[in-house]
Amino acid sequence: MRDKIFWDSNLWIYVAVGSSNPRDAHKQGVLLGLLASRPQLLSSAQVFNEVGNVLLKKYKYSERDTADFLDKIDQFTACIPLTKDLSFKALDIKARYKLSWFDSLIVTAALEAGCNLLYTEDLHDGLVIEKTLTIKNPFTP
Repeated sequence: MRDKIFWDSNLWIYVAVGSSNPRDAHKQGVLLGLLASRPQLLSSAQVFNEVGNVLLKKYKYSERDTADFLDKIDQFTACIPLTKDLSFKALDIKARYKLSWFDSLIVTAALEAGCNLLYTEDLHDGLVIEKTLTIKNPFTP
C-alpha cells in the first residue's frame, strides 16, 4: 500500500518558483523528484489559498499564472475541503499539540484525509499526531 502524503503550502512554493539560491534549487529538485515518483498526494483548500496568496503577493504572479499553478497542484492531489467540523477539530489538535492555528488546520486536514505522512518544514520532524500521522521534513535525510 502506498503512503497517503499531504504536502504543506511552502513545499508547493519551492516547486512553483525558480531560484538562483543553491539551497532553494536543491529543495526544488528534491520535491520534483518526489513528484516524479507519483505519490498519492492530498491537499486542502487552505493549501490552494496560501499558495495563491504567496504567488500573487510575494512573487507578483499574474492571476492567470497563479491559476495555472494551482491547476497543477489540483492535477497532483485530491483536495480536502475546509469545513466548520474540520475547524473545530483543528482547535482540539491546536490545544493538544501546541500548534499554531494554521498548522493545526493543515494537520487536521491531513488526518481527515487519512494521510500517514505530512511533509513540511514548519513542524517538528518525526512528531507523530494521533498515532497515525508522522511529520516529515522532506529535506532531512
